[in-house]
Amino acid sequence: MITVLIVLLVVQSVFIFFLLRRKVMPPKPKVKKAKIAIVIDDWGYNTKNLNFIKEVNFPINLSILPFLPYSTAIADQAKLNNLEVVLHLPLEPHGYRRVGLEKKVILTNMSKEKVQQIFNDALKSVPHSKGISNHMGSKATEDENLMKIIFGEMKGKKLYFLDSFVTPKTVCEELSRKMGIKFTKRAVFLDNEADAYYIRTQLMSLLDDALDDGSAIGIGHDRKLTLDVIKDFAAKIDTEKFELVFVSELVK
Repeated sequence: MITVLIVLLVVQSVFIFFLLRRKVMPPKPKVKKAKIAIVIDDWGYNTKNLNFIKEVNFPINLSILPFLPYSTAIADQAKLNNLEVVLHLPLEPHGYRRVGLEKKVILTNMSKEKVQQIFNDALKSVPHSKGISNHMGSKATEDENLMKIIFGEMKGKKLYFLDSFVTPKTVCEELSRKMGIKFTKRAVFLDNEADAYYIRTQLMSLLDDALDDGSAIGIGHDRKLTLDVIKDFAAKIDTEKFELVFVSELVK
């Protein structure tokens, strides 16, 4: 009997010894989620999709054109629903005389004073703006002198610049770095084709870009089809891997 007890005590001691020496496994580190910002351009013409703004339950960024009948009302509603407002500033494209332009487009041949005036009037037209994005602007965003004026106005107001990236010759990223302007750029256009399958495919490309780079921005437009596909996409997104965010969280 005593021998059995001794054996049991030895076994117990050895077990406790190895238990105490066993390395405690550290908790699994949290996986860093890839961040995605979706921007919806060209608000302000009408209020057809106002319910989207009122009902959306995930971060979305509204890029609003200035000087339109509903520019200010859309911006106010977005603010009320805690969405991020971006001023979608009309800038000169190449061959602008052959395409329709918005009101008060900033042109590369304008004086500094005229550019400043239009910029600040546009900002008043779209209150609550956290940043600026370019509407068209393939010529303007290649023009360093013009963008210096615009960035100069932005700097004092602590606005970021979202480059819609409509030309590979854009000077905005390098110039923003020189001038200390917070900057980011579009990765994917979501709805160049008015087709649900195409839009879903573009959203999947956006996910791939976000996984590769840590974050990515997709730009769509104020169209019911686009908004419906985006709502469905957001409801099904893998929240273990991805996080929908505002553009202001991605600027550098």
